[in-house]
Amino acid sequence: MDVNANTTIWPFDNPKITNAILGYLDCRSLRIAENVCLKWKKAIYDEHLWEEVYRRNMQLPDWKKLEQVLKLRNPDLFLFPSELEINHYKEACCHIEDTIKKLERNWARGIYTSSNYPTELTPPKKRTNEHIYFSMNESLIVSVSPTGRISTRNRWAPEEEHIAHLLPNKNIPIDNFDLHPMIESVQFNGDTFAAVGLVGTRKILFLFNAKEHSEPLLLRCSAWRGIENTAADSLYNFNQKNCIRLKDDVLVLCGKKQADSSTVVSVMNTRTKQSLYQNLEIPSRVGQLSDFTLDHWRIILFFGRKENPRLKQVDRYLLQIRDLASFTLLKSFVLPVTRSRVCHFDYSNGFAVTGSDDSPIRIWNVANGTCDGDFSHGGGSLFALKIIADRLIITSDYQGIIKLWNLKAATDLATRNNPSSLLLRTLDSPPSPYTKFRKVKTLALQADEFQVALILQHDAKPPQLYLVDFLANVLNDGELEKKTRQVRKRRQL
Repeated sequence: MDVNANTTIWPFDNPKITNAILGYLDCRSLRIAENVCLKWKKAIYDEHLWEEVYRRNMQLPDWKKLEQVLKLRNPDLFLFPSELEINHYKEACCHIEDTIKKLERNWARGIYTSSNYPTELTPPKKRTNEHIYFSMNESLIVSVSPTGRISTRNRWAPEEEHIAHLLPNKNIPIDNFDLHPMIESVQFNGDTFAAVGLVGTRKILFLFNAKEHSEPLLLRCSAWRGIENTAADSLYNFNQKNCIRLKDDVLVLCGKKQADSSTVVSVMNTRTKQSLYQNLEIPSRVGQLSDFTLDHWRIILFFGRKENPRLKQVDRYLLQIRDLASFTLLKSFVLPVTRSRVCHFDYSNGFAVTGSDDSPIRIWNVANGTCDGDFSHGGGSLFALKIIADRLIITSDYQGIIKLWNLKAATDLATRNNPSSLLLRTLDSPPSPYTKFRKVKTLALQADEFQVALILQHDAKPPQLYLVDFLANVLNDGELEKKTRQVRKRRQL
């Protein structure tokens, strides 16, 4: 009897079968499997296998965005070997995966670096509590002063500030070239930069492409649209804070009809510069628009209604979900937040989050209108809240103290009532750069999974940019203890 005839063939002896089996594994599993034996390591060394893993992972939003950010943050440290070298795709996969783990660990442990940067934006001579407008994309931070000047910074090298000016050309309707546009509100989405401002007496919506200008001091307008003439009896009033939102190629513009205070909504495609619909109205009996946002197929509108116009408190809040393409009402429900002056709102991937000073933070399932979780944000007035990467909730009070909350734990029945599972970290407020002005008059917050950006203004002093970076290097125990002592000492002062 031939012994070899009854011998079972090991699948990894066949390269085709090997690649077919290993092709189903993710990056982490491949890195573990290559340490099993030399035969597995040799099979996993195949560059075509890593190329497939790399291209498959680049379909994930986290991987694709992180690759872009790492290249912008430090190109010298993110130089992959030449594509002709066999380890190119493996090095790329391992580097991105390690950074994702490091980023999650930094958020959970509260490990970050922080920096304070003064601005050259001239504040008004009188003390003001005007809202600060700024936005950021993967590479830039753009802020607007009350005088209309635009400040641009590189997110990953923010030490140098540039004052941007709109370049007068045929795309901007300026009759007098000495009359520069006054930008009032800005928002980024990828490379599209939208702004609402004044040119003389005309309210104009500007669209820019951030890659069209080579110098940071000039912004070339790629399109514009007249909204209203403020010198005449205008039909609509556009609130600076709640005016524009961007998602991919879609821009939503919301305003208020002056005749009856109804909300008007217009939607346009920023790529084709064509309007999908204009000035569709929501009656004023629903309430006054407090905030709004959108995803790929829905517009989510947040209304507040006052039963007594003389009072500052809002008696009820209402959430409307409408179809983005047709503006058809899909769902509407009233929120149990009553007699509140300000209720903050954010939305991401089917979940809306609301919160105010006198009510807990609640997480709403937009699909069915139910509350999936709630928790108290603690002492201090709530200034802002934001959902980060569908995993975290960031809250800030009026002094800039930031708290990080676990979104998954807040919606899980097993952990939603456990405060230790909900609150991840509390980040200390930014140090005041002035000895006499410690109280923050106004601030604005933007955040993503890499950074938290605050712009703070103390009385009539120039505003300060404060950046919290979670892509910082991991601290060892000694450095972490030293940093903790420094924070405690500063809190005592």
